[in-house]
Amino acid sequence: MFDEDLIQKWLDEGTINNAQAEKMWADLDEYEKEHRSKEQIVAFSTIGAILIGIGAILFVASNWEKIGNNFKVLLLVGSTVGIHYAGYRLKYEQQKYPRLGSALILLSALFFGASFFLIAQIYNINANNSTLVLVWIIGVFPLIYGYMSPPIAGLCSLLFYLWIGLLYLERTDLENLISMKDLYLISGIAVYFTGTLHGLAEKAKYAEKTFKFLGLQAVLLSLFVYTFEMWEYKVEKIVPVIYAISGILLLAVLLSKPLRARPGGFQADMSISIIALLMAGITLTTIYIPASEEIYMVLFNVIFLGFLTVLLYTGYSTEDIEIVNTAMFWFILLIFARYFDFFWGLLPRSLFFMIGGLVLLVISVLLERKRRELKVQFSGGEQ
Repeated sequence: MFDEDLIQKWLDEGTINNAQAEKMWADLDEYEKEHRSKEQIVAFSTIGAILIGIGAILFVASNWEKIGNNFKVLLLVGSTVGIHYAGYRLKYEQQKYPRLGSALILLSALFFGASFFLIAQIYNINANNSTLVLVWIIGVFPLIYGYMSPPIAGLCSLLFYLWIGLLYLERTDLENLISMKDLYLISGIAVYFTGTLHGLAEKAKYAEKTFKFLGLQAVLLSLFVYTFEMWEYKVEKIVPVIYAISGILLLAVLLSKPLRARPGGFQADMSISIIALLMAGITLTTIYIPASEEIYMVLFNVIFLGFLTVLLYTGYSTEDIEIVNTAMFWFILLIFARYFDFFWGLLPRSLFFMIGGLVLLVISVLLERKRRELKVQFSGGEQ
C-alpha cells in the first residue's frame, strides 16, 4: 500500500499530475478511515462477546446448586454449540457480520474450555488441571485452520503456556530436570518456531504473526527473569540438548530457500535461533564449569540487551511498528529493573523514587517521540 510521501514523490517527479495526486490522497484517506473502523469493530465485537461469555458463566455459577446435573450439561453444551453455530452463520452463510461471527467463534472456543472444566466438576472426574487444559487445546486447535483464525491461534498459544505451568506444578519430578525459566524459554522458542513453520505455507500464513508474537513475548519474559541475580543456577544434561535441538531445527528452517528469499523479519528469526544455541552453550558450560551469580547476571543482561537491539533494528528495517513497540517496552522494563538493583540501597527512599521517576519520565518521552516518528514514517503520516 502506497503512502502520502510516495504520492508526493511521484508528483514531484512528474509521474502523476495534480488531479491524480488529489484522487490518490482522497482514496488513501478513505482507506485509512475504513481500516481504522474495521479494527474498532473487531475490538468491540470481541470484547462484547467475551463479556457476554463471562456473564453467562457467572450466571450459571451463581445458580449452580439450584440446577440439576443433566440440565447443567445440556445448558453448557447447548450454549457452546449455539454460540459456535451463530458465529458460523454470521461469518460464512449470511456474510453480513463476518467480524462479529469471528468473535462468536472465539467465544465458543472459550466456552468449550469452561464447559469442559465444569462438566468434569459435575461428575467428579479425577483429572489433573493440566490434562483438562491439554484436552481444551486439542479441542479448539483445529479451529485455527478450519476458520483461518489468528485469535484462536493466540488462544491456543496462551493455553499452551498455561498447560506447561500446570504440568510443571503437578509433576514435581520435573523440578529435578529443568527450571521453570528454562521451560518457558524453550516453550517460547517452540511457539515462535511454530509461527515460522506457518510462514512456509501460503495457506497458513494468517497464523504466523500471532504465533511469533506470543512466542517472542515468552522468550523476552524468560530472558528478563534471567537478568536478575539468581540464588543458584543448576541444570541437567537434557536441558542443553533441548536448546541445541530447537536452535538447530529453527536455523535449518530459516536457511531454507523459501525463507531466505523473504527478507522481512529474518533478523528477528535468526536471533531466536541464536538465543537457543547460546542457551545450549551456557547451560552445557554450567554443568561442568559453574560460574558465580554475578557473572550469570552480567551475561544475561548483555544477551537481553543485544536481543532488544536486534529487535529494534528488525522493526526499523522492516517498518514493523509492533516489533519496535515490543522492544521499547522491554527496554524500559530493563532500565527500571536495573535502576532498582543498583540504587535501592545507595539513595534515601524519597530521593530514590524522585530521581527514578524523573529518569523514567525522560526516557518515556524520548522513546514515545521516537516511536511516533517511526510510526509516521512507516504509515505515511498517520499517528
